[in-house]
Amino acid sequence: MKKVLVITYYWPPSGGPGVQRVLKFVKYLPKYGWEPIILTVEKGNFPSIDESLAKEIPEGLRVYRTKAFEPFELYKSITGKSSQEKIPTFELSKNPNESIIERMSKWMRANVFVPDAKVGWIKHIVKEGLKIVEKEKPNLIFSSSPPHSMQIGAMKLAGKTGLKWVADFRDPWSDAFWQQDIKRINSAIKKDADYEQQVLSKANHVCTVSKTIVGQFNNKVLNEYSVIPNGYDESDFEAGRTPSDKFVISYTGTLGKSQQVGRFVNAIKKLDSSIASQIEINFYGTIHSTVLNSLSGLQNVNVFNDVAHDKIIEVMMQSNILLLVIPDTVNNRGILTGKIFEYMATRNFILGIGPTSGDAAKILEETKCGQMFDYTDELTDVIQSQFDYWKTNVKHEVDEDELKKYTRKNLTAQLVKIFDGVA
Repeated sequence: MKKVLVITYYWPPSGGPGVQRVLKFVKYLPKYGWEPIILTVEKGNFPSIDESLAKEIPEGLRVYRTKAFEPFELYKSITGKSSQEKIPTFELSKNPNESIIERMSKWMRANVFVPDAKVGWIKHIVKEGLKIVEKEKPNLIFSSSPPHSMQIGAMKLAGKTGLKWVADFRDPWSDAFWQQDIKRINSAIKKDADYEQQVLSKANHVCTVSKTIVGQFNNKVLNEYSVIPNGYDESDFEAGRTPSDKFVISYTGTLGKSQQVGRFVNAIKKLDSSIASQIEINFYGTIHSTVLNSLSGLQNVNVFNDVAHDKIIEVMMQSNILLLVIPDTVNNRGILTGKIFEYMATRNFILGIGPTSGDAAKILEETKCGQMFDYTDELTDVIQSQFDYWKTNVKHEVDEDELKKYTRKNLTAQLVKIFDGVA
């Protein structure tokens, strides 16, 4: 088989959505004639830990781990956080209760560590990557971000070795929604944009998760681009549903400050009390304090942190409505999290809140897996109707042919076509 050196920061025991894309590619690449070799970080500062993902790693896979300087460790020390505390992905968001030290630390993170807090890993990627290339003789380099500083390391490694390189983006770079909430000086903004320009220019092929992000990249640099969305692994969803005497609404994943659920909360409050008493609402993941405050007026609400991926799958399967909230920011039309596809795999109704003309809305419509509502839309009627379907045992029907386009196996086959064309 041909060999591909896969560079990724997020790898087990890292939890969260960032690890799933690469982990599933690695699972299915050998079926299409490519042997993956992993280059990752030794002790990453991950927003969550999920030991259950170790069983997903293919037997015999060679994984090389390198050191990395992590400024978040310094940030924890300065701000008085525990060394064991996990830093959520929305940590740079403005918080009305943060101290002067926290504000100063965030300013340094945004303006000194460019493009991101993992910039200290770049030199280790190159140093250890050269040794791995010499030993393993890969045919190709594949790097998946964020963190985007990792792409700089992959670019330098490709330049030194002469290997072809495919850069993969799960999120935009300078157009990412979280960039709007951090204070950067002009020199940091320019440096970040220059890095982005270099990476997009020098990659032999660039793939990302949505057409919107391709459009954003293409407006900056002309290159070979492909859309390979996130997806779902059919083998993860083989277990059936256990009947429940509650109508369950669930949200899984991070909820940042820009993912407000006020309209959803108001819709639940407007339901008849006899219905509301039969509803159970569960949030699984890290939630920003402002969002938590908005949930305080609801009954039958449960919040859980750091739940393993296999448990999250069970939660999704046992739900009647799966809540999806796209950040209410500029440049949000191209946001396509891995979660939406795992939601879709359950065949349960997805209640989306976000841009109704965005990529996520189009996929929900095409697959008939749910519906996207604008941030100001009234949601009571749709929740009421789904509750009525549950009461009368009416099953939500999806378009199976459209849904199967998003299996991890089929998406890996698309990636392999890119590999074969580049290598």
